[in-house]
Amino acid sequence: MDLGNKQGMATNFYDLQHDGSGRAYSSIIDLRRDKIINHLSVSNFVGTRAFLPMRYEDLYANGTSALLRSIEEASGLKANCSAIIGKGNRQLRTIPITNHTSLSDEFIDWMNEFVDWEVESRIGYYRRVAQSS
Repeated sequence: MDLGNKQGMATNFYDLQHDGSGRAYSSIIDLRRDKIINHLSVSNFVGTRAFLPMRYEDLYANGTSALLRSIEEASGLKANCSAIIGKGNRQLRTIPITNHTSLSDEFIDWMNEFVDWEVESRIGYYRRVAQSS
């Protein structure tokens, strides 16, 4: 699809490596790692009063009341909305908390080898153990 010179359509370089090479990532796994690191770096931006990283699945399960309280505390303002009630009772923790789709041991082993689990753990995700392990 030729985007021509349409404003904003042909100048997006977000998914290129940030090493100055102008090259695309060779792996979606590496792109994800760098996106997570970049996202978490927002806490260090000048003018950032509070940084409240939240996972969608935790908000879905636990609701938004804790997030709203955190925003109120950080901003000094009172929320003018009601919190959404969660669909379950989950806590962010280091042990599996969901029923995962069955994955082959080969795929789990591949992910465990190539995913940067230290970075993933910063946002609450952890490696799985293959069934044959």
